[in-house]
Amino acid sequence: MKPKQRNSRSLQGPRDVREQKSGPFSAITPPPTRREFLSGALAISGAALSGIPQRALGQPGPASELQTIGEIIRENGRLRAVIAIRNGNRTFPVGSSPGRAPLTRMLRYFEGKDSAGKAWPPANRLGELLPGPTLRARVGDQVEITFLNHVKVEDFPGGTLDRAETGEDTGCDLAVGADGIQVYPGGPGDKAPNCFHGSSTANIHFHGTHVTPDGLGDNVLLQLRPNPRVTEDSVQKDFAEIFKNGPPARWDDLPEAWRNRQLLLLKEYDETAVWKGRRGTPGNPALPMANRLLPPALSAIRSGQWPQYQISAYPYCFKLTEYVEDANDKPLRYQMGQSPGTHWYHAHKHGSTAINVYNGMAGVFVIEGKEYDDALLKIHPKLKETEKVLIVQQFSEAPNTAVGRAETHSLFVNGQLNPTITMQKGEIQLWRMVNATVKAVTSVRAFARSSGSGADVPVMRQIAQDGVQCHWDNYKSQPHQSLSSTFAPGNRMDLLVKAPETPGSYILELKDTTNENVQPILTVSVPEDAASLPMDFPTEENYPALPRFLGDIDEATIRIRRTLDFGWESGRSRPGPGVDGRAPKFMIDGRQFLDGRYDQTMVLGDAEEWTLTNSTAQIAHPFHIHVNPFQAVEIFDPLTDKLYKPEKNFVWQDVIAIPASVLDSTGKVDKDAQGKERRGYVKIRHRFVDFPGSYVLHCHMLAHEDRGMMQLVRLIPAETTTKHH
Repeated sequence: MKPKQRNSRSLQGPRDVREQKSGPFSAITPPPTRREFLSGALAISGAALSGIPQRALGQPGPASELQTIGEIIRENGRLRAVIAIRNGNRTFPVGSSPGRAPLTRMLRYFEGKDSAGKAWPPANRLGELLPGPTLRARVGDQVEITFLNHVKVEDFPGGTLDRAETGEDTGCDLAVGADGIQVYPGGPGDKAPNCFHGSSTANIHFHGTHVTPDGLGDNVLLQLRPNPRVTEDSVQKDFAEIFKNGPPARWDDLPEAWRNRQLLLLKEYDETAVWKGRRGTPGNPALPMANRLLPPALSAIRSGQWPQYQISAYPYCFKLTEYVEDANDKPLRYQMGQSPGTHWYHAHKHGSTAINVYNGMAGVFVIEGKEYDDALLKIHPKLKETEKVLIVQQFSEAPNTAVGRAETHSLFVNGQLNPTITMQKGEIQLWRMVNATVKAVTSVRAFARSSGSGADVPVMRQIAQDGVQCHWDNYKSQPHQSLSSTFAPGNRMDLLVKAPETPGSYILELKDTTNENVQPILTVSVPEDAASLPMDFPTEENYPALPRFLGDIDEATIRIRRTLDFGWESGRSRPGPGVDGRAPKFMIDGRQFLDGRYDQTMVLGDAEEWTLTNSTAQIAHPFHIHVNPFQAVEIFDPLTDKLYKPEKNFVWQDVIAIPASVLDSTGKVDKDAQGKERRGYVKIRHRFVDFPGSYVLHCHMLAHEDRGMMQLVRLIPAETTTKHH
C-alpha cells in the first residue's frame, strides 16, 4: 500500500535538535578577519535544499588532536591508486540521552589503496565517518586509477537504492513520515533523473583538474554500474596495458579483450537486471528496450564516441597538464596548464551526487608544482612537514528526511568535530582547506582566544583560491574578504596561518549561512612549553611568481557574451514548501537538466564573458563549471547594495556563489526607488582552451544539481564550426 500524500500545510514540522557528544575518532599522528560580502544573500533555510525539514544532531564536543587522512603519493611521475566504492555500517555521533545507543547506518564510501597495498580507511576504522584518501601528485604526472564499483545493492533494505534504474514509480527515493504520510517525492518536478535517488551507479569527478572531460579523463558522464564479481585482479592485466600506453584518444585504442569484456557485461546486465520487481533471465530480459545499456553503448562506439554506460571497473588515465613555453615565451602545446594547488574529487552521478557526498564519498587531491610549492619551500624549507590538509564535510544518510534516519549537519574536519592543531610560537603553517559539504555556504571568521592571556591571535593570509595561487597584489590586499563567498561548497582555500607568540588556545569558526549557525571547526593550541619559531610571511621579492597563463583575460579578446539565470518555477517567492506543499523546482534558464541536450556550446580557443544571475530569494547558488577555471570580474549583492568590481588582477576560481535576489510577493525581482532591479549577479570571464569535449556546469549546492540545476555543455574545435558554414 502506497503512503498517503502529505497535506501541504503540514510539511514544515519542528526541527529536532539534540545535544552532541564528541565523535568516536582516535587521533593519528593582511587583515586576519574575513568579512562577509553577502551576509544576507547567503542565508538559506534548511528546507530549501529538498523542501523538507532538516534534522540536526548537535554541535561539536571537546577537541582532539587533528588526524591525518591517509595519503596516496606519486611515484616516479605516476600517481597509481585503486579506489573502490564499498558500503558498510558507519556510526553517527548522537546525543547523550540515557539508554540511547549510537546510530549506525549503511553508507557508501571510498576505499583507497596505493601501489604497495596500503589501504585507507584501515580495517579497524571502517565504522567511522571518514573521507576518502588524499591523493598527492605533481603537475606533469600521469594519473592511473583503477576505479571499482563494489556496492552491494542487496545490503540496502527498503528498495531505496537504484529506484531510478529499476523502473519503480517516479524513480525517486521515498521518504515517509512517522504518520505514514509521504513527504518525498512531493510534486511533478520530483521524478528521475532530476530527483533524489540513491543510485549505486557512480563515477568520480576530479574537481579542479584542467584535463580532458572525455574518455578516461574527468568524465562525469560515465555511469558505472556495480558488479562485485569484477575484481582488481581480474582487470589488472588490461589496465596495466592501458596505463603503460598512456591516455587513449579513442575507445578503439583500449585493449580488445577489455572492450569485448565490457560489452559482454553490459549484455549480461540487460538480460538479468530487475525491472519493476521482476528479474530478467538470459533470453527473457525484464528491462524494456529503452532502458537497456548495450544498445546505446554500441551506438556510441559506432559513431566514434565513448560509451556512457559501463560495468564495475574503469581505468581513469590522464596527465596533469603541464604548461611549457618556447624560446619566445609562447605556449608550445597547451594554452593553460594545471594550476598547482588544492583540489578534490567526489562522486558525481546526477540524482545521487548529494546522497553520495553526504555519505562521505569525497577526498582531497593535492597537485604540487614548481611555481607554487617549490617557491614556498624556498621561503620556509620545512613548510611541507607541517602542512595541514583539511576537508570540511557534513555526513548524512540521505538528503531527504526519513523516519529514524541518521544525519548530522555539523561541520566535520577530517572526520572529526573541532580537532586541535598544535603550533609553535610564531610558526607559519600552510593549511589546505576544502569545502566538501553538500550545502554549507560558509564564511571564515577570525580566530578567537578561548584560553590564555594576551591580545594576539593566529593570523591568516589566503594565498590561493580554488587551487589557483593569488597574484601578489591580491595576496597583499586580501580582496577575498570582499568576494561573495570564498568557501561555498566546492571552494578551496590555501591559507598561511601564523601562530601568536603567546601561549593559549584559539578557535577558528565558520558561519554556516544555510542555517546561520556559527560553529568552531578547529582549535589551535600553542602550549606553554612550545618552542619559539618566529617565521615571516612572504615578501614581494620572494613571493611565488604567477605563471603567464594566469594573467588577466583581456576584455578586448571576449568574443561571446552570455547570460545564464539560476532560478525556480514562476510565482515562487521563497524557498521551502510553497502553498501547494512542493519544494522548489530548480532550473537554469527556466529548464531542468536533460541528458543529451547541450545547453551551451563554446568554440575551442575562445574567450567569453558570462553574466550569472540569480532569480531566487535567500539562496546563493554556487556556480561551478568543469575543466576551465574563470576570473570573477564583477559581483553585485542587492541585499547590501555592494558592488565588487576590481580594475585588474581578477581572482581565479572554479566555484562562485551567485548572490540571491530580492523578490516581491509574486515571485518577481523587486526594484529599488530608482527602478533598478534588485537582482544578484556575477560576471566571469573564461578561456575555453586545450580540451574539446562534453562536460557540465551546475549549482554546487548538490541537492539543487540533483534536482535539475545543471546543464550539459560542449567545447568544439574551431574547424568544426567552419565545416558547418
